[in-house]
Amino acid sequence: MPLVVKATHIVGGELTYKHLGSNLYELKLKLYIDCFNGSSAAIAQDQYAILTIFTGDSGIRMPQYCQNVLRSNPERVSKTNYNCIKIAPDACVDAYEYITNVTLPPRTDGYYISFQRCCRNGTIVNLINPLATGANFWTKMSDTLSVGYNSSPEFKNLPPNFLCTNAPLIFDHSATDPDGDSLVYEFFHPYTGANSIGSRPDCNQSQAPPFTSVNFSTGYSYNIAIPSNPVASLNSKTGQLKIVPTVAGQFVVGIVVKEFRKGKLIGFTQRDYQFNVQNCVFETTSAFVNPSINCNREVFFTNNSQNADTYHWDFGDSSTLTDTSNLKSGYYKYPGPGSYLVKLIAAKGNCVDSLTKVITVYDRIYFNLPDDTTICPGNIFTIAPDTFYSASEYTWNTGAKDSVIKVNNGGTYWLNIKYGNCDTYDTVNIVYDTVKVWLSGEDITCDPETFKLKGWVRVSGQYKDLNWSSDPAGLVPANFKDTVLSIDKKGLFFINGYNINGCPYKDSLSIEAVDTKKYFKIGNVFSPNGDSINEAFPAVNAAYLYHLIIFDRWGVKVFEGENEPWYAEQFADGMYFYFIKMEACGLDEQTHGVVHVMHGKKQ
Repeated sequence: MPLVVKATHIVGGELTYKHLGSNLYELKLKLYIDCFNGSSAAIAQDQYAILTIFTGDSGIRMPQYCQNVLRSNPERVSKTNYNCIKIAPDACVDAYEYITNVTLPPRTDGYYISFQRCCRNGTIVNLINPLATGANFWTKMSDTLSVGYNSSPEFKNLPPNFLCTNAPLIFDHSATDPDGDSLVYEFFHPYTGANSIGSRPDCNQSQAPPFTSVNFSTGYSYNIAIPSNPVASLNSKTGQLKIVPTVAGQFVVGIVVKEFRKGKLIGFTQRDYQFNVQNCVFETTSAFVNPSINCNREVFFTNNSQNADTYHWDFGDSSTLTDTSNLKSGYYKYPGPGSYLVKLIAAKGNCVDSLTKVITVYDRIYFNLPDDTTICPGNIFTIAPDTFYSASEYTWNTGAKDSVIKVNNGGTYWLNIKYGNCDTYDTVNIVYDTVKVWLSGEDITCDPETFKLKGWVRVSGQYKDLNWSSDPAGLVPANFKDTVLSIDKKGLFFINGYNINGCPYKDSLSIEAVDTKKYFKIGNVFSPNGDSINEAFPAVNAAYLYHLIIFDRWGVKVFEGENEPWYAEQFADGMYFYFIKMEACGLDEQTHGVVHVMHGKKQ
C-alpha cells in the first residue's frame, strides 16, 4: 500500500468553472502549496486531484462525472506586496492549476463540484485541532434552466505569500466575471473535508453536501480571522482588503466573491487560504502618533517614521490647499471640530511609504454637573458629571481627585477635568435646608364654666405638605390640614410632611392640663351671714368640680356635698375640719385642713 501523506503542505485553494459552449465546461482547481516547508513527497502525491460532482439539490454523488485531473507546472507566488521591505521572511508559495473539461447536462438544481484533502497545517492559530481538520474547496454550478449558462468569477491576483506584523497592507482581492455579472465581496466561513484516515478521498469517499464548516478557536471567527488594528476590512464593492496584522502566526481566512444577475445570486468563488503573518524588517516606514484627544482644534503629531529623510504631511483640511507641511514634526490648527484624514509620506531616495489615519478634533470637552439643588439635613448628595472621560485628571474645589464626590453641606462646588490637552470645568450650588416647621401651643386656659381645656395648637414655618396625628387618637379631625387646631383635651400632637424645599420635617407638642392650682385656692375663713360676701366654703361658684366633707371638732360629720358648697348658716362659729377632692381640665387634687366659721354681722 502506498504511503499517504497528510496535506499540511496545502495552504489554500479555490475552484471555478467556465462555460465553453453547449453543455461543455472547463473546471479549474487552483491549489496553493507551501514550497518552503512542504514535504516533497506530499507535494508529489498531489500530482493528480480528484474532483467529485454531486447533484445540486440532494447532494447525491455522480461518479460518471468524476474527474482525476493532472496538474500543470506551478506559478511561484513571489510578489512582496510591501514597499521598501529590507529583509523578506522565509516564505514560498506555488500555485498549481488542475484544469479539465466536462460535459454537464442542464439541471434545475445545478451541481456541486468539490475537492477535499486532509489535513491542514498543525501550526494554524485560529482553528481548533487544525492537524485533524481537512479542507474542502468547492463551488456550486447554477441552475442552467432558469438562469442560463454561466461562468464563475475568478480572482485577478494571487494571494500574498506572507503578511508583516504591524505593517499596513492594502491588497487588491478583486475578481473578473466573463458574463459581466455584478460582484460582491465578503469574508466567509471555510469548510472542512476528508479526514486523517482518508486524507485523499476518491469519488465514492468524498463527503457529500451539505458541507461542514471548520471550527474556529476562541476569540476568532470567519470575519475576525487575523488579529489586526484596526480590524481587517474587505470592501464589498471593490474587493480591496485592508489589514494591519498584530500577531505573527498562521491563520485560515475565507474570502468569497458572489455574482448576481438581475439581483439574484447565481454563483460564487471561494478562496480558502492560510495567511502566514511574520515579523518583517523594512527599509523605510511611515509612522506617526497624535493625542487621542485633540482639543482647542490644535493637534501635535509625533513622527515615528523609520529610515526616512524627507516627509510630507497632508492634514486633511478640505477647506484649504495649505494644510500641508514638509517638516518632520507635524502641527496643525483645524478650523473646527470634526474628523480629519491625515496622511504622512516618508521617503528616502526612491523608497517611499505612507500612512493614513483618521483623527478626531474637539473645540473642548463637555460635561455638566447636576442642576443647583437643596440638600436636606442628614442627607448626603452625590455630585457627578454627566459625561466621564477615562484616563483624565479630576480636581474638585474640595481637593478630591475622584470623578464623583459626596457632600452633606451647602456651598458652591466646582469640578475641573483635564483630558489630554483639554481642560474644562463646571459648578453647582448646593443650598443646605434651614427651613423649620414646628408646633406651639397658644392661649391654653382652663374654662371655668366647662372645666375643660381651651386653646390652640399652631403650626409655624413654611411647608408644602402637612399631616396631623395625635395620641390618644381622635384629638385631630380626619384629613385636617389647617395650621391652627382648637383643642379641649390634653394629649400629644404630631405633624409631619415636607417643607417648601422638599425636605421632610416632623414635630410634636405635649399639651398637659394647664396649671389649675391657681383655681384650687381654698380659704380658711368664711362668714355665712347673708351679705353675699364669702358666704360659703369653698366658694359659691368654684372654678372646679369637687367633693366636700366637713367634720366638727369632735369628729362628727356635719356636711357632705358634690359640687355643692357648705353655707353653715345653722352651725355655730368655730373651727371645723374639711376634706376636699377637686378636679378641673384633667388635673385633680385632694387636700384637707381647718376652716373657721365666723357669722359676724352683715356689712
